[in-house]
Amino acid sequence: MEKSRSGKNLKNTRDRVNVKEIAMCGLFVAVALIFSYVESLLPLPMPVPGFKLGFANIAIISVLYFYSVKEAFFVNVVRIILAALLFGHGNVQQFFFSLAGGMASLGVMALLKRFDKFSVIGVSVVGGVVHNIAQVLIAILILSSVSIGYLIPVFIVIGVVTGIIAGIAAKAFLKHIKNLNES
Repeated sequence: MEKSRSGKNLKNTRDRVNVKEIAMCGLFVAVALIFSYVESLLPLPMPVPGFKLGFANIAIISVLYFYSVKEAFFVNVVRIILAALLFGHGNVQQFFFSLAGGMASLGVMALLKRFDKFSVIGVSVVGGVVHNIAQVLIAILILSSVSIGYLIPVFIVIGVVTGIIAGIAAKAFLKHIKNLNES
C-alpha cells in the first residue's frame, strides 16, 4: 500500500477526496434541479416558445470552475435527466432540446475556460448563446422546418441577457464556495 510522507495511506486520502467530490456534485445536482423547478414555475410572457432563464446554468458553471469538465458533465447530464423526469411532463422533445443545448453549451464553456481569456461572465454569455442556438438547430431537425431559424437572432439576444445574469450569479456563488472550502 502506498504511503505519503506523513505516513498516511494514500488510497484512503484519495477515497475521502472522491467521496467529498461526489457529495459536492450531488449537492450541485440538487441546486441545479431547484433552479430548474423554480424556472418551471415562472410564467414568462415571451413571444418565443421554450424560453427559460437558464438558472440551472449557475450550478453548471460553478462546477466547471470549482471542479472540472468531467464533474460539470456529470452534474449537467444528471440534472437534465432528472428535470425531464420530474418537470418535463413526458415531453421527449423537450428532453432532447435540453440535452442538445446543455451539451453544446458545456462543450463551448469548457473550451473557453481552458483558454483562460474569458471571465466567468463571458463564458456564461457564450454558453447561453450556444445553448439557445443548439436548441433551435435541434428544433429544425426534429420538426424538419428551417423556417424556425428566424428565432436564432431572438435567442442570441436572450442568451446574452440570461448569460450575463447567470454569469454574475455564478461568480458570486463561486466566491462563497471558495470561502466555505477554505474554512
